[in-house]
Amino acid sequence: MESLRPRGLIEYFEIFWRKKLVILLVAAPVVIAAFQVIRRIPNLYESRALIAISNLGNANDDRLLPGASLATLTQQMTSYANMTAIIRQYNLYQQAAGRVPDLNAQVERLRRSVKFDIKMRNYFPEAPESLTISYRYTDPEIARRVSADLVSTFEKANVTMRRQAAMELERFHAKIAEIEAQLQDLAPRRDLELLRGEAARYRDTSSLAASSQRLVTADSINSLSDKEYMLERQIDEQKRQIAEQEKLVKSAPTASGLTSNSAYGVLLARRAEFEGQIKDLATFATEKNPKMIQARAQLTAINQEIARLEAASVANPGEASNPASPEARELRAMGRELQRLETELEVTRRDLSRKTRNLNAMIGEKPEETAPSSRLNNNEAKTEYDRLMGRYNWLMDKQESLQKLSGDDGQKIVMFQVIDAPLAQPTPVGPNRMLLKLVGLGIALALGLVAAAALELPRLFIIHDDRDVEYYLGAPVLALIPETLTPFERRRRRMLWGLRWLGFVMLLGATIPVFIIALDRAQIFQILGSR
Repeated sequence: MESLRPRGLIEYFEIFWRKKLVILLVAAPVVIAAFQVIRRIPNLYESRALIAISNLGNANDDRLLPGASLATLTQQMTSYANMTAIIRQYNLYQQAAGRVPDLNAQVERLRRSVKFDIKMRNYFPEAPESLTISYRYTDPEIARRVSADLVSTFEKANVTMRRQAAMELERFHAKIAEIEAQLQDLAPRRDLELLRGEAARYRDTSSLAASSQRLVTADSINSLSDKEYMLERQIDEQKRQIAEQEKLVKSAPTASGLTSNSAYGVLLARRAEFEGQIKDLATFATEKNPKMIQARAQLTAINQEIARLEAASVANPGEASNPASPEARELRAMGRELQRLETELEVTRRDLSRKTRNLNAMIGEKPEETAPSSRLNNNEAKTEYDRLMGRYNWLMDKQESLQKLSGDDGQKIVMFQVIDAPLAQPTPVGPNRMLLKLVGLGIALALGLVAAAALELPRLFIIHDDRDVEYYLGAPVLALIPETLTPFERRRRRMLWGLRWLGFVMLLGATIPVFIIALDRAQIFQILGSR
């Protein structure tokens, strides 16, 4: 037929109802195969650990103790080396016999199985308050052990922070003693200058404004000096970590060719990200903004690394290019961070030098009225005393924070406290077998409907009943002549009908193993069950 007779929804429903036996026979083996696959999915047991984060972390905002931030610890916990050690220790995610184990795939699967839930404080300043670590595995005891190994990263961080805090305390004690001696020498001169300043405040307001400006400049120099000290400590720690990472990179395999170097693609993505960030900052910030300076420094470092990779690829096309191992990527990230810190230190030193010159120029300015030379010396003593006093207060605050971290104050306070240790839960948390069975039933019904539609599709293009005759011939049907069969023909037709359906049922029964293999290969229920 050239055209298909239009049919309504009810008529299509009648067609499927007429093929209900076909739908049932096709769906039955699929349902049986799906239930067999679901039954073989192992139970998942979850082990959780709750870690409370002390407010002492706020005292470490300037990073006097490197590596104490939550982001650094979580990255260390999920690092490639740590994940590999856990997989090998507990023999996680065993591969099928005869297949070469893919360690990278196992590491990614372990990372996906480890879940982090960070709870932030609901008051200012916003900071992490607690961290929940959860891990799911088919063995509850192994799940508990893996969670315990992950939590041990934070316990080791507490020990490391105590040791680093004790070392920093010794340095702070020496600096505080030095500043106290300087303050004792400057105190009499500073008191004399205060008395003179009170008497001259009502006579010369411009002198007070200049003194205030000098104080602001001195405070700025104090802040820049603190920042310079912090950056020097960070650069020393970063160089130490890079030296340790280089030892790991020497044993890592290399990848040849620029196209096989995954670091090249990562650098291109990072360059686009920083270019967009600079465009956004340019709408509200100047070029002297610290964020703008930092973003441009990182973009410059990334461009230099990209140029180096491209030059190495052109110069040595047949030789191995930059290592593409995870250890090498981490080493390059550490190198970029070191370049950023060195750039920021250079900017800070230039700013400190400029402000120091301005302060010396303001101190060296002669007042409009005639004054003795001792008056100028006392002004310098007062400015120096105020600067040292601000430095002294800052050191005392940091000393108190470090005493809490090191335990010298007698209180056993830790930054990361394990509230709920990981346990081996006897009750599984997954998979949701009822939901998986409903999904399997839906897949079976869909296949049954597809099979019924495939069998009924050829009949849609032929004259099958009186409605087809009226549509294609354009003439009404006056009467229907029923088919008349002899008793022998009826018995023969029933026998053929029974044999045909028996063969169809046997064929579908034989496809049950095929459906089981197909569903196993598709991993539909395994993926849904692991969520």
